[in-house]
Amino acid sequence: METKERIITESLKLFTRYGIRSITMDAIAENLGISKRTIYELFKNKDELLENCIIHSMKEKERNTEIIINNSANVIDAFLSVIKESVNIMKEINPIFFLDAKKYHPEVFRCKGKEHEEKEYNIIIQLIKQGEKEGYIKKDINEEIITKLVMEQFKILGDDELFPPEKYSKSEIFKNIAINFIRGIATEKGLKIIDNNKS
Repeated sequence: METKERIITESLKLFTRYGIRSITMDAIAENLGISKRTIYELFKNKDELLENCIIHSMKEKERNTEIIINNSANVIDAFLSVIKESVNIMKEINPIFFLDAKKYHPEVFRCKGKEHEEKEYNIIIQLIKQGEKEGYIKKDINEEIITKLVMEQFKILGDDELFPPEKYSKSEIFKNIAINFIRGIATEKGLKIIDNNKS
C-alpha cells in the first residue's frame, strides 16, 4: 500500500473512532510510524486530508453497493443488503465524528456530500425501475418524486435538534427511514421478501 493511501486509510479510522477534532496530525504520524513532515508533503492541511478520507470512504461504499447489487437475487434483497451494510458502518462511527464534521468542517462535507447524493439518487432510481420490471416495486409511482423524498428524509440524520445523538443513534434513524421507504413502494411480492427477512 502506498504511503498516501496508508495515511488516508488510517486517518479515516482514527477520525471515525475518536472524532476529527481530537486527532492531530502528530497523532496520525505517530500511529503510522512516520514523520509529520511526510504527511504535510502529501496533504497541505487537515481539511485536505479529511477531504481525501471522505472521498475514499464514499468510493468504498459505492464499490460495495455495486457488488451487493450484482450479487443479489432480486431488487428487494439488494435494497435490504445495502441497508444492512449502511447500518453496520454507522454503528462503527463515533457520534462525535458527525458533530465535529458539522461544526468544524462543514464545507468539506457539504461539497463531497452533494457528489455522493447524486450517485445515490441514480442508484435508487435504477433499482426502482428494475424492481418495477421484476414485479417487486409498484408501477404506479413517480420514481423521481419518491427518490427525492427519501433523499430528503436521509438529510434529517444530521438534525441533532430533532434527533439528539444521546437519545437516537444515526444507524437506527437510517434503518427506520430506509425500511419504511422500501415497504411503501413494494408490491405484495416484494413485501413477502421483506417480511421473511430476519435481519
